[in-house]
Amino acid sequence: MFKLKFITILLAVLSLACNISVLQAKLVDSSEKDMPSWIDKTTEDKSHLFFSGSSLNQSSFETARKLAISDALTKIIESFGLTMCDSTKRIVTDTQSFMEDRTTSKDEKVKVLHTKIKNTYFEKIDDEQGSEIYNVHVLLEYSKKEYEKEKVRLSKEYEQYAQNVVAGLSKAKILIAEYSYSQALVELFDALKIINEYGVSRNSEEEIVPIINDLLIKISFSNSFITSSENPGAIATEIYVCFSGDVEKPYSKAIFDLREINNFSIDSVQSDEKGNINYQFNKVSYLKKANYKLELNLQKTYGFDEDFIKIYKLKNIYEYFNFLSNKKRIYINTNIDNTTLLNFIKSALEENGFTVVDNENLSKLILNVEVSSGEISETILNDSSENSSLFVSKANVKAELITTKNKEIINDASFNEKGTGKTKEKSYSDLLQKISISVINIL
Repeated sequence: MFKLKFITILLAVLSLACNISVLQAKLVDSSEKDMPSWIDKTTEDKSHLFFSGSSLNQSSFETARKLAISDALTKIIESFGLTMCDSTKRIVTDTQSFMEDRTTSKDEKVKVLHTKIKNTYFEKIDDEQGSEIYNVHVLLEYSKKEYEKEKVRLSKEYEQYAQNVVAGLSKAKILIAEYSYSQALVELFDALKIINEYGVSRNSEEEIVPIINDLLIKISFSNSFITSSENPGAIATEIYVCFSGDVEKPYSKAIFDLREINNFSIDSVQSDEKGNINYQFNKVSYLKKANYKLELNLQKTYGFDEDFIKIYKLKNIYEYFNFLSNKKRIYINTNIDNTTLLNFIKSALEENGFTVVDNENLSKLILNVEVSSGEISETILNDSSENSSLFVSKANVKAELITTKNKEIINDASFNEKGTGKTKEKSYSDLLQKISISVINIL
């Protein structure tokens, strides 16, 4: 009652000070004349402990009551003096099916049994808009005998968790010595999850995280590509993921996010027991330096939530791949005797890891580019400037990538392109630059 009066007075003062209108809360009902003295307190008698819980809810009295009981249950759990994980508190908060005369909250971590609801106090409040707000407080009675029994059980259980961390770290070190890196990472992440969830052996984090990162940076990738016989436009790849070092070992059962750079799609792929990932692309750009990015998904691989990875500074492991590899020798063949176009295409290829040669016999690949119907049109712009014309150059383009040895077509495309500029020369130069960009992006 005192709290409500205080809030009302405070809102009135703020309203006068700021010259604004605020909603006034009105107490319309309460279970007792005065608020009980046990609210927001933890007390005890000879045989019981008493925990209070509170909730303010706009939907219903029953909902507010259940949430108040959950709040009291959470305080009981926190009173054990152990570091509880968020999921434990959330399970308790969501436990609504047990909120009757006796409460029972069970999960694999904490057991709060036979807790009696000793008292309940509520207030019903209306605001100026007619909304009903329920302010509910409950008092839970918990047997000291049951409390001490659970405290002993939890202490033993948490001691076991601490021992599991030590055992996991020791086992991981043995596995590392045997070059069993995949299994070592499983042990290390399991130990780290126990520390994070139960708050035990915090000092071990400083040792575990660097070991994990040392293993992660050993991860390397290699790949090979095969053109699909059923679908000439598709490519199959086998990526080998391993731990490099004195002894090479496959990275098995790891989950990766595979992001195609050209169309931005993301797939989830997993390495098998031998460290291989098999995948088929249906749309690829052969001439781009990076066709896709393969990134290790630690969250999915080792089964922890999103917040876990934010706590620890773990290495981000990824690799960019392309289908022809870097530094392949390539020869450009075009029907346009234009140095500008050749330079544009040459520059784009070199930026994507190719070496452009002047002799076809020195190359492994040939890039044929045929440009036709170089039409140039003029458009009058609706502005007041003296130079109010815009020139547009158009062309039809055919391009193909073939092998030098047997002239096998790797990929081909036909497209229309146009360039713009304030002069004919600038529009044509823009057209040639756009042709070179499109060739690299399409093939």
